Amino acid sequence: MTIYLDIVFFENIAMNYLILLATAILAKVKIKPARILLSSAFGGLYSIVSYLIPISNFQNMLLKVLVSVLIVKIAFRPPKVKFLVKQIMLFYLVSFTFGGAAFMLLYFVNPKDIISENGILIGTYPLKVTLIGGVIGSLVIVSVAIIIKDRISKKAMLCEIEIFYNGKTEKIKSMIDTGNLLKEPITKEDVIIVEKNSLKSLVDNDILDNIENIVSGKWLDSTDIYSYKFKIIPFSSLGNQNGILLGFKPDYVRVIDENETIRNDTIIGIYDGKLSKSNLYSSLVGINVLKEEEKDGKLLKKT
Repeated sequence: MTIYLDIVFFENIAMNYLILLATAILAKVKIKPARILLSSAFGGLYSIVSYLIPISNFQNMLLKVLVSVLIVKIAFRPPKVKFLVKQIMLFYLVSFTFGGAAFMLLYFVNPKDIISENGILIGTYPLKVTLIGGVIGSLVIVSVAIIIKDRISKKAMLCEIEIFYNGKTEKIKSMIDTGNLLKEPITKEDVIIVEKNSLKSLVDNDILDNIENIVSGKWLDSTDIYSYKFKIIPFSSLGNQNGILLGFKPDYVRVIDENETIRNDTIIGIYDGKLSKSNLYSSLVGINVLKEEEKDGKLLKKT
């Protein structure tokens, strides 16, 4: 049987590209086509080398693990080891799904000439079989992802925020609330809602104990009250159509979930009550806070 290495190379590039694209979507990382193409070409080159150079099964297994790590690093450049491990696991999950779809198609197509060399399948099956297998694999993965997302628990929506204010910091457990689109009415800056009891290291207790009086203009005796440059934030919610929050602007806020987002354009809204009956979180972060935005010509940092 005649094997055309250039065809094998481009088939592997096509499949690797689809696998990495699906992995990027599942891992929620920014898709950079040039890096994914470079990584796909590296994987295609490995398939050629592994076909030409005979190696033992043990060596082949070790090489595959190493190549997988390099493919993921080239494509996504994960900043931390935990992100690298997660992306590698997703890469394998997508690869196995794509492989299963491709084998299913091969069963129906039933090509006459297929050989396996160092774990690499090579044969006379057309390129479209590979691509269709990738498309089917993508549909399977997307469908499963939707099902999992629908069943996701609140714990998976939890993150941590760190508030920096006047040389002080406070870490607070928070829930990512897609319904929190609250903005300060004048500056239009996003509002992070935080229970007042979680702000005791940042704001004087006298002020926290008199939030209602401050909002109504009845408690203005404190000499420190004006240093906070408080903002009045109207809001509406179920059961409270004319609510008011007292807010202040921190130096910056760091939101820590799968990534780290640093924002210097948010307002902390002080909530005089409990947000979670089970104390899982004491803050609500809107989905807008997690997005990269450009304001006043300056791109806010996301790592």
